[in-house]
Amino acid sequence: MTCYYSIQNVFSKKLLSNDERTYSPVELQFYASIASVIIQLPFWIFYMGPPLFAYKKSTYNLTVFLVNGLMFHLQSITAYNLMSLISPVTHSVANTVKRALLIWLSVLIFGNQVTQLSAIGTILVIFGVFLYNQARQVEQAVAISNAQHMPLMEDETKTSLV
Repeated sequence: MTCYYSIQNVFSKKLLSNDERTYSPVELQFYASIASVIIQLPFWIFYMGPPLFAYKKSTYNLTVFLVNGLMFHLQSITAYNLMSLISPVTHSVANTVKRALLIWLSVLIFGNQVTQLSAIGTILVIFGVFLYNQARQVEQAVAISNAQHMPLMEDETKTSLV
């Protein structure tokens, strides 16, 4: 799944920052949703078929589905807005932190048990974010150092003409 999300982040970033045609986050969400419906509809009909329509319909279920859909839409729009501002790698790191936070929120709110695997996963996420931040700081320091040591092109042309 992580590979899928990483590929999606890269392609979404390309669509959000394309030179020829830049899509807004709302447009990207719209077209992604249309494509998703077209792809999923045959599977939905094949696997769920007519019995799907026989389920008991209630106001509560309808309300829960609508709220779920609204929250998913807002989450997607927020993700696309964030992605338009940062790199796909930074977005993936933030998404990983979000997932670890959701696991721990489920522990706190719903009383889910903390397994050894979830504890190890959280430690790995924190360590990975730490390493990512360290790498970003080193990269920024190198870029600043290179920029300070690069001669200005304008100065070079003036001295060569004199």
